[in-house]
Amino acid sequence: MQDKKEKFIRVFANVPDKIRGEDVIAVVDDKPFTWNNAMIEIKNDTELGKKILNVLEKLGVV
Repeated sequence: MQDKKEKFIRVFANVPDKIRGEDVIAVVDDKPFTWNNAMIEIKNDTELGKKILNVLEKLGVV
C-alpha cells in the first residue's frame, strides 16, 4: 500500500493547483473525490484513502 501512496504523492505534486481542487479523480461509495480530497484521505492513511488508492490503481493513475 505504501508504494501506491508514494506514487500518488509524486503524481499529485505535478498536478496544477487549479485542477487539484476541481477535477474529480475517483468515485468511492458513490462519493466523488477531487485530487485535494483524495490527498487528505491518503495522507492520513484512512480506510477511505485505501479505497481511493485502489480505484486509482485500477484507473492506472498509480
